[in-house]
Amino acid sequence: MSTGPVAGPVTVPLGPAKVNLSGIRAGDVNAVQVKITSGGAPFDLTGRTVGAQARKKATDESAALTADVTVTDEPGGIVMLKWPGEDVRALVSGAGRWIGVWDLQVASGTDRVTVVEGAFEANMDVTR
Repeated sequence: MSTGPVAGPVTVPLGPAKVNLSGIRAGDVNAVQVKITSGGAPFDLTGRTVGAQARKKATDESAALTADVTVTDEPGGIVMLKWPGEDVRALVSGAGRWIGVWDLQVASGTDRVTVVEGAFEANMDVTR
């Protein structure tokens, strides 16, 4: 019995996880806890920088909204994202709703990897 090479190319998905965010509200805390894993194991964030932004379109030059990101467990790969409520209020002011895209990146020096991406929807709050 022969165990030769595998026929054909092998596809290795390198893309980020798809996570759509909705329910982001003007004036609210808008906190989201994220656990980053690789191969089912926690992704060690020691010495790394984590950032998240939202834009109307991915090709827009400037971010419309930047999350406050705090690494809460470096070896456990856990971060807390907070989309500042007052910044959300400025974003949705007038229209009452804003729809765009967002992503979360992990950086080590100049090397970056996008680990999460998706749609982003923010709404004006009612109680102020």
